[in-house]
Amino acid sequence: MTIIQRESGFTIVELVAVLVITGIIAAIAAPRFIGVDAFDARGSHGTLVSALRYAQKTAIAQRRSVFVNINTTTRVVCLGYTNNCSSAVLDPATQATYSKTLSNNVTISSTTSPIGFDGLGRPIPNASATFTIQNAVVPSESTRIITIEAETGYVR
Repeated sequence: MTIIQRESGFTIVELVAVLVITGIIAAIAAPRFIGVDAFDARGSHGTLVSALRYAQKTAIAQRRSVFVNINTTTRVVCLGYTNNCSSAVLDPATQATYSKTLSNNVTISSTTSPIGFDGLGRPIPNASATFTIQNAVVPSESTRIITIEAETGYVR
């Protein structure tokens, strides 16, 4: 007499159903556990670094001074050929005035405002500058610091 053993395990349909349900739960529940406030300082840091680097590259490419103006109250960053953005640099993505608004959940301070770059990429004034970004909602999150080196204009 032959004994037939039945294989035990999950079918492919059962596995797919579990993956779909897990994905739906993760998409709905995960954002509720992880607040977006924790990412605001990171995003604002990246936006400001990008604006500073773009200003420096534009100054070098066009061989003229480009200024970065940061309004710490409204958190608006604009690029211009004058120190008050009256003659604006164009945003390459939109072909409109280069202006970025940082998150409402951060506070920004700087040692030099406005900061500019000359045609060789050096900072105007030719001194180190520091920008500090702090998350106002989650104060325990580490402060993010951007430094512009004197002479070279290196943004880090």
